[in-house]
Amino acid sequence: MIQTQATVVEKATIAPAWWRLTLTAPELPPPLPGQFLLLRCADRYRCYLRRPVFPIPANQNHFNLLLRPDPDPGLAWLSARQPGDTLDVMGPLGNGFPLPKSVRHLLLVSDTPDIGPLLGQMERAIAVGVAVTLALGASRVSRLYPVAALPPVVEFQAATLDGSLGYRGPVADLLPDLLRWADLTCAAGSLTLYRTLRRQLEQARLRAEADFLYGLNAEPLMACGVGACLSCTVNTDTGPRLACVDGPVFDLVKLNLEL
Repeated sequence: MIQTQATVVEKATIAPAWWRLTLTAPELPPPLPGQFLLLRCADRYRCYLRRPVFPIPANQNHFNLLLRPDPDPGLAWLSARQPGDTLDVMGPLGNGFPLPKSVRHLLLVSDTPDIGPLLGQMERAIAVGVAVTLALGASRVSRLYPVAALPPVVEFQAATLDGSLGYRGPVADLLPDLLRWADLTCAAGSLTLYRTLRRQLEQARLRAEADFLYGLNAEPLMACGVGACLSCTVNTDTGPRLACVDGPVFDLVKLNLEL
């Protein structure tokens, strides 16, 4: 982990209320998908508290941030940054998604717009010839990542509660067949989605396999990034763990998902 300055080199609108911020930080070690940075935001309410952001690795010391409107004043400040602005970042922190060499079919699943870590895993998998299916769910089409921004080689399946795109209903309804197809599943979403995925895994593959189903657990407040404040403690089969150090990516078979 290092502290350094990242410079905004590009800001692009990829769909209404979806932005991609491209930054360069030559001193920053390349992050893995699912690792995070702690960003200093200039808001007048919590300027002392860094925000965790999830970079999407790019090439030549560049990385992207996927941004949406956010009520957090610090993240709203981040969304207003323009090329030439500099940001104070620390990282990379935590553990990212695995991608074993044996994987040939990767399933990515989310029921939230915050899919940056999955996009990084998608690009990583495509680069080594892995077949990728991305299954996304949302209440309506405007909250889905725009399909036009995806590489053509990615199979995209959508589920919207109002039926405005793809299947009408929750994304979990699409998953039983996809879980049988996949060698590895990576998810970024709600605890409800994670509970459903684990239950469906047991039904589709007859047992809950370790090292097959991974999820990003970013709900605990990851304030310090080094495990000192204990604010991001989660429970696992092997006892309490810290999301900022031992995660935020966890094997969902081993994570305690009870309320």
